Amino acid sequence: MGLVKLENVKIYKQADDWREAIRISVKPLEDGGYVKSCYKDEIIGNVEKLGPYFLIADDIAMPHARPEQGTIETQIGITLFREGVQFDGKESTARLFVTLAAKDNDSHLEALVKISELLSDEAMVEDILTASDEQALYQYFERI
Repeated sequence: MGLVKLENVKIYKQADDWREAIRISVKPLEDGGYVKSCYKDEIIGNVEKLGPYFLIADDIAMPHARPEQGTIETQIGITLFREGVQFDGKESTARLFVTLAAKDNDSHLEALVKISELLSDEAMVEDILTASDEQALYQYFERI
């Protein structure tokens, strides 16, 4: 399927706050032409209105916005922060950001199933969170 490309997989030590984490996690998708520059701002605005709707488990966030909020082409970015990112009013933090850009409501569903299966394995998640480098991190997601 090829929805995760190596150039969209990044590892950082930390982010100053959740807004910066969103900007960092969207940047490879923006640089690759998969989303417009407004996409990150749309996600931030959505969180400010709705809360962090994309926290799917401890340590895991799946930032995304609606297709009409700036998606050009369906693609997934993977960003790992070595230190957890805190969200306002939430006790849990997120370290793995699986950033989704979907150009429509259907083209990414198969990828979401595969990601859900991958991230439902706690031992696998621990391995992902401790990936040594971007290549190692990419290998967990390359078949999506």
